Amino acid sequence: MSVLEGFEPKEALGFFEEICNIPHGSGNLQKISDYLVKFAKDRNLDVIQDSELNVIIKKPASAGYEDRKPVILQGHMDMVAVKDADCDINLLTDGLRVQTDGEYVWADGTSLGGDDGIAVAYCLAILDSKTLKHPPIEVVITTNEETGMDGARAIDLSTLKGKRLINIDNEEEGVLLTSCAGGGRFHATLPVKRGIVQGTAYKIEMGGLLGGHSGEMIIKERGNANYLVARVLYELNKEFAMKIVSLNGGVADNAIPRDSEAVVVLASDTDEKKFMEAVATIENDIKGELEIKDPSVFVKTSKVNSGAYNALDAESTSKVVKMIISLPNGKLTMSAAIEGLVETSLNLGVMKMTEDDNEIVLDYAVRSSVESSKMALFDKLQIITEVFGGKYEITGAYPGWKFNPNSELRETMVRVYEEKYGEKPQVVAIHAGVECGLFSEKIDGLDSISIGPDMKDIHTTGEMLSLGSTKRTWEYLVAVLEQL
Repeated sequence: MSVLEGFEPKEALGFFEEICNIPHGSGNLQKISDYLVKFAKDRNLDVIQDSELNVIIKKPASAGYEDRKPVILQGHMDMVAVKDADCDINLLTDGLRVQTDGEYVWADGTSLGGDDGIAVAYCLAILDSKTLKHPPIEVVITTNEETGMDGARAIDLSTLKGKRLINIDNEEEGVLLTSCAGGGRFHATLPVKRGIVQGTAYKIEMGGLLGGHSGEMIIKERGNANYLVARVLYELNKEFAMKIVSLNGGVADNAIPRDSEAVVVLASDTDEKKFMEAVATIENDIKGELEIKDPSVFVKTSKVNSGAYNALDAESTSKVVKMIISLPNGKLTMSAAIEGLVETSLNLGVMKMTEDDNEIVLDYAVRSSVESSKMALFDKLQIITEVFGGKYEITGAYPGWKFNPNSELRETMVRVYEEKYGEKPQVVAIHAGVECGLFSEKIDGLDSISIGPDMKDIHTTGEMLSLGSTKRTWEYLVAVLEQL
């Protein structure tokens, strides 16, 4: 018996649970892509799988709807695959342990991938149905959206006939997304010099942070574990002659890191009590700053061992921490045009340097609803990186999605929502990125809307999908397709 058996919409939840049983973190998509192709072939539906593993599936209109214009349904097959430190699941090979209390669905010890597995499940349920009323359906499931929208950037949409697109990559019921920010990834590397150092090693762990999606949650100004651990090291380096051995944190550039850790080595005659007290003082300052935004933040310091370590020299140690805290991070500007909308931001999502590495790697997700501001931010990151002697690469750049003042699709979807629920939906712009901007560049005159059910804490192990909202959003989508 499946965990979600007996809950509605059973058509979609059955497929969602199947998807959860297939590993599908970004960059690990062969199995889920092949699953979608097999699904289509088993039902004699037209299917295309390209070299990027994107999948397009087409279904004819239901009886009586043959003369209607096609509708494109779109989502992405990859998820941000993260797990708790004590979780024994291998996210490259294992399925998720889906749980529910009848109100929410989550995965034990890992992220759930409701973003965007529920979109794929909705699409499969519509393609599978023999009773729903709908125009011709063109389903497009893209790859590696979470790591730069690479699938949407590469996909060939020339076989599509639809000019109306419903993207199902929103995480708030009753909200119609009509425009979004553009963005990209800034990948910085800084070479470091190492040598064998005798001394006592300490591990410094930054944790207890809430994290979250770097587009949606950046406005809350939650703590970034990567930036904060660098700040701790900078403060400590003022007083203690320490040298960094390793520095690691974060799982994805577009997820605000909840945990980060550093290993440093100090001279064996360092006053350990004084060092621990210094860390505690810095921790107290950070707790005071984040007591409302991140009330559970902590800095934990533990003695590792005494011996020989392959550590950065003093100059590289200083340069690394200074570069990290000099580079901007978090919410930068708010929109003057739309109240409450972040205009420009960035997130230091991944920081990597093991004991064997001769460089530190920093990955940032950059977003802005103003193209010139986005490019100016890239310039600033480039300048600071080069001043410190580092190199950079900008990848995965994607355009913003402009608001369409004459959207017939929006008018229909607002009307259907009002008829079903007796109130108008919210029509909004968001700071997060969705693939509609890239699709609009490929299809002239495309009319797009993005919807989805309620989800909490996506891109984290606290991710939860609302069952009630999943049911209502399914019913709304079905009603919209019938109207279209």
